[in-house]
Amino acid sequence: MSSFDIRACVIELQELIGGKVEKIYHYPPNEIRIKIYAKGRRDLVIEAGKRIHLTKFPKKSPRFPSPFAMLLRKHLEGARIEKIEQYDFDRVVVIHFRRGDERKVLIAELFQKGNIILTDESFRVVMPLRFDVKPGEIYKFPEPRNPIDLIRSNGDREAVRFLATSGLGGLYAEETCLRAGVDKKKPFNELSEDERQKIITTVKELIEFELKPQIVLKNGDYYDVVPMDLKFYEGYEKKYFKTFNEALDEFYSKKISEISEVEEMKSKELEKLKKRLEIQLNTKKRFEKEIEKYRRAGDAIYENYQIVEKIINALRVASEEMSWDEIARVLKKKKEGLAKLIKSVKDGRIVLDLGIDVEIDVSKEVYENADEYYERAKKIREKLEGLERAIEETKREIENVEELLQKKFISTLRVVRKREWYERYRWFITSDGFLAIAGRNAEMNEEIVSKHLESRDLFFHTQSPGAPVVVLKRGQEAPEQSIVETAVFAATYSALWKEGKHSGEVYYVLPEQVSKSAKAGEYLPRGSFYITGKRNYLSVELSCAIGVDLSNFRVIGGPKSAVEKYADYYVELEIGDKDANEISVEIAKRLADLAGENRHIVKAIATPDEIMKFLPPGKSRIKFI
Repeated sequence: MSSFDIRACVIELQELIGGKVEKIYHYPPNEIRIKIYAKGRRDLVIEAGKRIHLTKFPKKSPRFPSPFAMLLRKHLEGARIEKIEQYDFDRVVVIHFRRGDERKVLIAELFQKGNIILTDESFRVVMPLRFDVKPGEIYKFPEPRNPIDLIRSNGDREAVRFLATSGLGGLYAEETCLRAGVDKKKPFNELSEDERQKIITTVKELIEFELKPQIVLKNGDYYDVVPMDLKFYEGYEKKYFKTFNEALDEFYSKKISEISEVEEMKSKELEKLKKRLEIQLNTKKRFEKEIEKYRRAGDAIYENYQIVEKIINALRVASEEMSWDEIARVLKKKKEGLAKLIKSVKDGRIVLDLGIDVEIDVSKEVYENADEYYERAKKIREKLEGLERAIEETKREIENVEELLQKKFISTLRVVRKREWYERYRWFITSDGFLAIAGRNAEMNEEIVSKHLESRDLFFHTQSPGAPVVVLKRGQEAPEQSIVETAVFAATYSALWKEGKHSGEVYYVLPEQVSKSAKAGEYLPRGSFYITGKRNYLSVELSCAIGVDLSNFRVIGGPKSAVEKYADYYVELEIGDKDANEISVEIAKRLADLAGENRHIVKAIATPDEIMKFLPPGKSRIKFI
């Protein structure tokens, strides 16, 4: 987007003033979406270094909110927009928010690689999307690039190049030269005063342009999106829009595929196979009903053997003197004795009511009629056996198609899956988006405290011995829910679980209260620490769940309240009787079963080895509610 594009967009975005932020999503690496209620629900998309505009094209919410998304939600959800402005006709948009007495600013850099930065009202950085700037620093806006002031300076480059680098950009430098009637290849310092004045006048007119939002087409394809009529695009096909935001949305959003890798499984081939399977299963049900019907008919004949035999013999005698039509008329009037069992007669075949309707051939013996039904059931049984083999083959084909469609997912998991630094420890993400880490052994306990315990963190430990050191990163900023979940985490992965205890006491302290130095004359074992000052105690119930986070291709574990927020599929554990080897295999199978059509991906991610990393010490079992 050029400075002109941003100017047009920001003018229209004034309709968001007073709007309330409802939700914020981050689509890594560079895009955020802000859901705003302003005379209806609106979606504002910001892509660092590229674009900002309202969008009507929905996008599936990420399964796992990034730390940046969680931080934006913490500071901006419920806030109202006070001001939206373009900084100094540059490719920078500044959005001011207010929630109660708290004010925050979101800065969108739409040049080069770009950035999205959250600051306080004094422009002190709270958190950037990209760490070109650091939290705590005062944000520095780009140097002013007012094109009018720059044009009044001098340069020996071609006019069009000089104008382009003066803040106009390539397209509008070309447009300026066209409208001003200036030779674009002429060195700028050789332009006459009259030519320079024409350029200044033209630039001022461009800045105060008449809005005519449009997409420029070339050979039928979208080529560019601009907020005004340009001489540079004379002769091109145009598609006009009511607002520039609509034009931007159409140009950018319609070109973005919203189909994920997993949704590709709904290919034509897979749908065709599923339709075939549906037909086969319906046919199987019909065959089973027919087999049951014919079997019951044969059984009914044998169960009423003497009655059927009497009826057959009587009708044979009657047929020697009357036609079958005459017999049918006589029986229609006669509603007593055995005659009342005969429902219809036609050409030597009758239908008897023997609890079910049974057709009898009078020319055949009783056992021959029964055998005829059994033979029908047998033939359909043979067809059913063939159909069942075909059903299994169709299921195998579906399995193969799913495997083919997901092959690139599974085969590239190790490439896509970049392990985070904290994954060598025990870890989980709280439901508020804060990271907690814990040692797996004494060595790791010491490493966490020496390398990763920082001034804004919190240190957790159980009151009883036999527990890992747990650090909640930025814990002093965390809501109560995250503090409770971290305490649960500390208790669950302690000796309490192994001892079969369902609750325990956990304390937390500030980093400065943690020391490796013991009192004089005392000895601290490896991985242990000396705590000074007041401890904050929490009594918690142990809780553990293990699940699969498909968006990050990884197994996650920890308190149920945290895991269920981020996992696509999960199981809850309780203290039980199965060791780590046995329960990890059972959990892997259970997760695959829960995943349904995604089971191949889940199998690749949730291996027993990965699951073991999140099991509490001691024995467990899956909790079924």
